[in-house]
Amino acid sequence: METQIVPPVLPFFAYGFLKPGEVAHFRIKPYVRTARPCSVRGDLFVRDGLLIADRSGNSRVDGVLLEFDPGQDELARQAIFDLEPSQQYFWDTVQVDGKQANILWGRKPKKGSVPLDFDWSSWDDPLFTSALEVVDQQIQAHSSWDRSYKNTFHLQMAYLLLWTSIERYASLRYHLKRDATKKVELVAKEPAFGDQLRNLVVEVRSVQRADEPDTKVELKPHNPSDAMSYYYQVRSNMVHRGKGMPRDHGTVLMCCRELLLIFRHVLSVARAEA
Repeated sequence: METQIVPPVLPFFAYGFLKPGEVAHFRIKPYVRTARPCSVRGDLFVRDGLLIADRSGNSRVDGVLLEFDPGQDELARQAIFDLEPSQQYFWDTVQVDGKQANILWGRKPKKGSVPLDFDWSSWDDPLFTSALEVVDQQIQAHSSWDRSYKNTFHLQMAYLLLWTSIERYASLRYHLKRDATKKVELVAKEPAFGDQLRNLVVEVRSVQRADEPDTKVELKPHNPSDAMSYYYQVRSNMVHRGKGMPRDHGTVLMCCRELLLIFRHVLSVARAEA
């Protein structure tokens, strides 16, 4: 991998998930003074759901030129650095309407990608839309317990898919590093998570760890971090037990229902704030 070069302190040309209105814009929103639509020469591709700009292209890349408040430039640049985009992007400078600006071009943009031929938004990610519909359908169709355990298996699959969606959101909103657990903990700190948790959960529940049976994890309605740990532990128990069943079909059902409603609320609030 190329050495990541520290970019100069300049305005920033955003064309993907850092644009105003997109999922990661909140990271730099407090520092933005002006946001002006514009474009630069290049081609756009989609890889792993992210927009990747190819600087060797001859088309136009539409985006927004972000200029920051005086003295806030370095904070904004650091916020972008903290996303850890170096595996997908590299920093460069580009002329935008006569001004020099920083940009994140895609690394090897044609590898594992497809040309952009649709209206892209980070909020339209299938894991934020279709996947949640599938989870909801599985809950509705397989909520009752049956001795064949087929309904339980369907709920397990739905719950794991729901967690894939949550981890996707955490990656796009907070950082692209691989530490999924820490990213998920940040989601629990969003006020929308705690608000919806208190609306849905009225009592303390607990679950034993599959890998440490003497250890239990509690769901506490007024402690979002503990609640997230509980929901994640139910997920982990499924993985650690391999083909074994959860001890309680009802536990998975309640977790699916609650966490789906909580996550949909988190998405809705985050999108409104963006």
